Amino acid sequence: MKAVIYESNAGSTKKYAEMLAEKLNIPAFSLKEAKKSVPQGEECVFLGWVFANKVQGLKMAQKKWKLQCAAAVGMNSEGKKLMEILKEANKTDVPLFYLRGALDLSRLKWLQKKLLQAIRSDLEKQKKPGTEEMISILRDGCDFVCEESLSEILAFLMTKS
Repeated sequence: MKAVIYESNAGSTKKYAEMLAEKLNIPAFSLKEAKKSVPQGEECVFLGWVFANKVQGLKMAQKKWKLQCAAAVGMNSEGKKLMEILKEANKTDVPLFYLRGALDLSRLKWLQKKLLQAIRSDLEKQKKPGTEEMISILRDGCDFVCEESLSEILAFLMTKS
């Protein structure tokens, strides 16, 4: 495997990519850097942040490199239903993993902040059970990034070696 390639918005995908690259003893490149540095067709791992259930950058990475697997990084709690939604929305045959990331509200652009505020407000009005954690995350931010979260991806990649 040649590299870990990532598309990051607020930094947590980059953190995961750097941790994974260190564990695999290969370089990590942003998608922009990888276009110049990683030859087409090379075996790579891709990590991208989730927006509207789409793994950002995944479609482009699949066209350029031979992906061993991909990971979606987002704020939601992991679960079977979430994985079904991500697999359907991204239409990929690449093994897909989920990593719970971080939300640093201070790093977001104005429009992103406004969108999240609108989502939080809507969730608060709905008062549906099980939305309390997401309301809290959208209000206060969160940081779930940790090395242990990479264990499933690492185990999968070890079976591919």
